[in-house]
Amino acid sequence: MKKNILFTFFIFIFLALQNFCYAQNSFEKPRVFTEKEIEEGTSIEEKARFTEQDHPNFALPNFDDSAWKYENFYSKDVYKKNNPYWIRYYFKIDSSEINKPLCFNINQSGASEIYLNGKKIESIGKIGNEETTEYKLKNKIPTFFSLDNTKVNVLAIKFLPNIGEKKKVITFNSIPLSVELISASTIINKKTEYLEYMNFYTMLICGIFGALGFIHLLLFIFYRKAIYNLYFSTYNFSISFMSYGILLFGEMTDFNNINVYIFIYFFSFLLFCTSLTGFVNTLFGKKKMRLKIMLMIAFLILIIYYFSVGIAVSLVFLYLFFVAFESFYLIVRAMIRKEKSAFIVGGGILLFFFFIVLLIITMFLNESFSIDVDDTFGDGLISYSFILIFISFPISISAYLAWQFASTNLSLVKQIDEVKRLSEVNLKQEQEKQDILQDQNDLLEKQVEERTFQLQEEKQITENLLLNILPQEVAEELKKNGSSEAKHYDEVTVLFTDFVNFTENSEKMGAEKMLIELNECFTAFDLIMEKHKLEKIKTIGDAYLSVCGLPNQNPNHAYQTVLAALDILKFIEDRRKTNPEALEIRIGINSGSLVAGIVGLKKFAYDIWGDTVNTAARMEQNSEKGKINVSESTYQLVKDQFNFEYRGKIDTKGKGAMDMYFALQIKNN
Repeated sequence: MKKNILFTFFIFIFLALQNFCYAQNSFEKPRVFTEKEIEEGTSIEEKARFTEQDHPNFALPNFDDSAWKYENFYSKDVYKKNNPYWIRYYFKIDSSEINKPLCFNINQSGASEIYLNGKKIESIGKIGNEETTEYKLKNKIPTFFSLDNTKVNVLAIKFLPNIGEKKKVITFNSIPLSVELISASTIINKKTEYLEYMNFYTMLICGIFGALGFIHLLLFIFYRKAIYNLYFSTYNFSISFMSYGILLFGEMTDFNNINVYIFIYFFSFLLFCTSLTGFVNTLFGKKKMRLKIMLMIAFLILIIYYFSVGIAVSLVFLYLFFVAFESFYLIVRAMIRKEKSAFIVGGGILLFFFFIVLLIITMFLNESFSIDVDDTFGDGLISYSFILIFISFPISISAYLAWQFASTNLSLVKQIDEVKRLSEVNLKQEQEKQDILQDQNDLLEKQVEERTFQLQEEKQITENLLLNILPQEVAEELKKNGSSEAKHYDEVTVLFTDFVNFTENSEKMGAEKMLIELNECFTAFDLIMEKHKLEKIKTIGDAYLSVCGLPNQNPNHAYQTVLAALDILKFIEDRRKTNPEALEIRIGINSGSLVAGIVGLKKFAYDIWGDTVNTAARMEQNSEKGKINVSESTYQLVKDQFNFEYRGKIDTKGKGAMDMYFALQIKNN
C-alpha cells in the first residue's frame, strides 16, 4: 500500500514538472517582460499560437485561439505556402514600463501587419494579391506605443512570407521573421549610434580609397607604361565601392533592392580580385598568359552572374581564394629571389593576413561566428581590426610605389650626371641630335598609328553597314566585282508574317506607341531569324519577309523555317501574357524555287521574286491569328518532324484551291 502511494506521488511530481517545463505561451501563461529586458531589448524566441488560415477576427484580443498549434514562428520550416499566416503572442510588462514609449523592432523577409490588443499599429510592406504585394525587410523607424497597465496584452501578426520558385522562404536574415520588444529611447539611441559610426567610418574609407584610386588613375593616364598604377587604382576603387555598399546595406529596407546591393558587392569583390591579380602579376609574374587566364575567368564569372546569382557569388569567393594563393605564391617566390620590392609588398600581405587571423580569433573568443553590422563599429578591437585589414595592404603598395618613385628619381639623377659627363667629353651635341631624331620618329609613328587606326575604324563601319543591308556572300561579291548578279535558287522556304487588325490597333494605340511595338517585335524576329539561320529580306509596313536556303544552300530549310515560326508564336504569346494590348500575328510558309539579287543602282536592296514568294504571301493571307499556315510543298518536306492540322483545299486569290495545313508543334521522338 505504501509503495503504491509513493509511486503515485512520484508520478504526480513528474507530471507537474513536465507541465511546468513545457508551459506554453497563452492568455493564462503570458510572457512577463522585466524592466531590464525591455530597456535592453528582448527577442521573442519561444513558441506562439500559429495558424495557416486567414480571417480579420484573428487580430481581436478576445479571439479564441485554443485550436491553433504552437510553432516557432521565426523558423523557415513552418512556412510552406505563399499565403498569409497569423501569429498570436501574449505578454505582460513590468509596472515600471507603464506609459513609457515602446516598440516592436521587427526584421522580416516578407510583408506583415502588426496588431496590439486588436488595434493595427504598424504595416511593414503591403499584403495583397500577386501584383499589389510589396515585400519589405523592415521600417527605418518602428511605430512607438505605450501601455497603461500590466494586464495581458495580445500581439497579433499577419505575416506573408516571401516564397521563391522552389517553395522556399527567401531570407536576407537567418530567420524569416524576428520580433523584439524594446524601449523607444533604446532603439533610437542604437540607431543614432549605429548611423553615426557607420556614416563616419564608411564615408571615411570610401573617401580615402576613392581619392587614392583617382590619384593612381591619373598617374596611369599620364604614364601608360606603368600599368600597375591602373590595377592599384582599380583596387582602391573596389574597396571604396565595398565601403559604400556597407552604407547601402545599413539603410536598406526594401526587399526588392537587395539584388542591386548584392550586385554592388559582387562587382566590388570581382574588381578587388582582378586588380589584385593584375597588380601582383605585373610586378612579379613572368608569364603574361597566367594574367590573361585570370582576367578571362573574372569575365566569365561576371557573365555567369546574369544567369545564376548564387553560382556566381560562390565562384567569386572561390576566385578570391585562388587570387590570394597566387599573390602569396608570387610574392614569396620574389622574396626568395631577394627582390627588394617583394619585401615591401610582402610585408603588407603578411600584415593583411595577420589582422584577418586576429579578427577571427577575437570573434571566436567572443563566441561569435557572425558579424552584426549594427555592433561591429561599436566594438573597439573588431573595428580596429577591420580598419587595419583595409589599410595594411594599400599602405604596403603605396610604400612600394614610393620606393619605386624614389628609385626612378635616383636613376634619373644618375642619368643626368652621365649626360653631363658625356657633355664634358664633347658628346653632348651628338646626344641631342639622337634625342631629336628619336622624338621625331616617335611622333611620326604615333601619327601613323593614329591614322591607321582611324582608317581601320572607318573601314569597319563601312563593312558593318554593308553587311547590315546585304548577305555576307553578296556583300563580298559586290566589294570584289563592283556588282552582283541575280541568282536562281531551287530549294528554299519563304516565311511571311502579318499582324492581325493592324490598322484598327494603330488607331487605338497611336502612331508612336505602335511604332515602338513594331520595333520591339521585329527586333525579336531578327534574333529568331539569326538563331535559325534565316535571311531577313525586308519589312513591308507590318509584314515581315524572310527566307531560308540562300545565299548558302541549307538542306533543312523547311525545318528551320517552321522552327522559327513556332518561336515567333511563342514570343507573341509570352508578350500577350504581360501586355494584353500586344499585337496578334498570323504566319504563312511556302517552299520552292525563286530568284534573289540586288535591285537598282542607288539605295539598292536585296530582294526575292517568284511564284514561291507569292504563294507564301497567299498562305499568310489565308492563315488565322496565332496560326502557322503551311503549303503542301512545305508540308511534304517536314511532315515527319512536326504535327499538323489539315485544313483541306482553300480558294486563294490567283491560285485557285490549294491544300493548306496548320503547323502545331514539333514531334516528340
